[in-house]
Amino acid sequence: MKKLLIGLLLVSFMVSAEPEKKEVGRYKIEVTTYVSKKGNVYVLETIFDTKWGTSVSVRTPNDELKPLDYELSIKLNDTNGKIQYLLKRDWERELGEKYIDDVVNFQHELLPYVYYGVDYVNKESKDINYTTYNIGSTIGWFKAGASFKDIDGEISPLLNLAISKKLKQKDLEYNVGISVKSNIVDYNIVNVKSEIKKWLTEKLNVYGIYKHEYYNEKEDFQFKVGLGVKL
Repeated sequence: MKKLLIGLLLVSFMVSAEPEKKEVGRYKIEVTTYVSKKGNVYVLETIFDTKWGTSVSVRTPNDELKPLDYELSIKLNDTNGKIQYLLKRDWERELGEKYIDDVVNFQHELLPYVYYGVDYVNKESKDINYTTYNIGSTIGWFKAGASFKDIDGEISPLLNLAISKKLKQKDLEYNVGISVKSNIVDYNIVNVKSEIKKWLTEKLNVYGIYKHEYYNEKEDFQFKVGLGVKL
């Protein structure tokens, strides 16, 4: 939970800039230094556009007797329009063990301000697995509704609240998102993502990305800093 609170603090100052309305480059190349929750550091190189992405990373394991850890990712996503989606799969080896992580998010705006969708997460590497069916209303950057999940053999409703905002101020860009699904008692799914990007030139930027998923007592944490080039 400490890392989750840190992420919320990173988000707290991103409230005064004007919304960004122009897409900043469709294609970019990134060279990223990645710090995992176990303290490993390695270089990640990615080439992707706004809808399609791939990445490959390799790092030395904590156990010298084990083969190199690696992660291969592919994704397809679109966060604009009435139909929004994310399809992502990771193939990973950590300390000699192989895992496959899948994430699927789908949302359709059925009527103005009214949406339905589904979230499917199966992260073998973190032992996180759930599916929720969602319905609610979106007004600007705020989303409120209900999610339904099978808990102990029964379909149970969860309160679903989320905020998502893209902001720009001069040469700085902010992208922040927080979502909470909870029954207010003992079942909680929290996702936090914040990104800060500073443009050094028209095509060159440095950025930091913080991601944290909290699923009851299980967590998935990532922090990245890197260099991006718009082509």
